[in-house]
Amino acid sequence: MTAPDLVLCDVLLPHRSEALDRWRSFVLDSYPEEAARFFRAEKDSFKNPVGQSIHAATETLLDGVLLERNGDGVPEALEALVRIRAVQDFSPSEAVAFVFLLKRAVREVLADASEEGAPAAVLQELETRVDGLALAAFETYARCREELFEIRLRATRRRVAVMLERYDRAGGAGDTLDEADHREKEGEA
Repeated sequence: MTAPDLVLCDVLLPHRSEALDRWRSFVLDSYPEEAARFFRAEKDSFKNPVGQSIHAATETLLDGVLLERNGDGVPEALEALVRIRAVQDFSPSEAVAFVFLLKRAVREVLADASEEGAPAAVLQELETRVDGLALAAFETYARCREELFEIRLRATRRRVAVMLERYDRAGGAGDTLDEADHREKEGEA
């Protein structure tokens, strides 16, 4: 570990659980009030997979940032959290903003813990790591949205193919699709 890493760990590790709780709170506050309340309250992972994913991913990501662990489940945790937000009604900036909320959480916790606050070098190192995580989050978000678009495109193509097939069975322009569908159902009965 380099000197900034050791200082970062020395300054932040004693306040890890406070920073984690505050960050989780900020992330959950980005959801509509009723959803946030449910995500906080329901502890059953089968009833609340989103809340449990947020809970697990934030812990892994915080440890990854504090201890500079780029492996150790960090990419998977980031993917899990971003994937959830990519399919929800978040704009791209809202979907990845949770990463930047980590800076705010740590700054607030350190301000509460010490009148002097954290040394500038510690905050700069932390912010550099969070910025790197944010870039990875945006790339993950873009990939997830691309995958979602491909899934929707394939579904639309299947629907169009089914409609064209039904149209062809109806004899082309002579029958409407509803008439052909009605005849097809009568033939099955």
